Amino acid sequence: MRDMPIAVSGTEFTDTDGVDGLIDMARSARCDAVEFWYPKNALRDGVDGALRKLERAGLRTACVSTPSQLYGTGAADSVPLLREAITLAARTGSHRVNTYFGHAPVVDDRHAIETYAGALAPVLDHAAAQNVVVVLENEFDAFGWDPAGSDVSRRPEALAALAARVDSPWFGLTFDAANFLCADVHPARDALPLLLSRVRHVHVKDVRRAPAGEPPEGWTRYTDHGRAYDTVPLGTGEVDWPTVIEGLASAGYDGYLTLEPHCARSLLLTETAGAADHLRDMVEGRAPSRR
Repeated sequence: MRDMPIAVSGTEFTDTDGVDGLIDMARSARCDAVEFWYPKNALRDGVDGALRKLERAGLRTACVSTPSQLYGTGAADSVPLLREAITLAARTGSHRVNTYFGHAPVVDDRHAIETYAGALAPVLDHAAAQNVVVVLENEFDAFGWDPAGSDVSRRPEALAALAARVDSPWFGLTFDAANFLCADVHPARDALPLLLSRVRHVHVKDVRRAPAGEPPEGWTRYTDHGRAYDTVPLGTGEVDWPTVIEGLASAGYDGYLTLEPHCARSLLLTETAGAADHLRDMVEGRAPSRR
């Protein structure tokens, strides 16, 4: 299969953690890249201090990720954040900035797509000047903020329509197969074929539908519109990752696969190491598919 390097995500850490734990996480995965969450990963040591630590550890930045959204409440505040992140992505050489769509009280995909595209246009002008691609991650209602299900990114057809509407080399998608599963979408069958040509970044975790009772110790339970899912070790959940990886490779994807296990800190290094080994087996074609 085509080579796809592994990175680890700074989303696993708090505002006060800095990048020390992220460096340990990268070492546990035996990888040389991180997804830098801005501003969260820089709040303790500052941007310069955090980047110096990553450089001394021999780590590059795969992507700069932000808690930004350009549709609905808070959209206006996200524009300056995205511009700052784009400048940071150019500085670090990552040339990727991850963002989210947003939500509203009602479902209106046509209006949402036009509104988002209009808000995105000046951001993409800055991205083009900095040689940076803005990548939109598909989401589900992980935090109960979107009871209407208005987020376009949870529906592959609507997300494909948005990408076609924007139609810019400076805009692409972050493909998160587990997020699609939590949105009640089969990621390999119903999402990846529609979106593959637009994928510029990939997030990797695994989930399964939650049984009755408490989630496994150390793992996270999410509920989307009455459906509960637990994060689990990579390869033990319901995402057919071998098929997803095969699809990415067949399309020539050679970007990062960023691990974000969403487990307790007490499990993080062990689970990251195991997930990275399992992911390498999939990339090298040694892991069986569940098609």
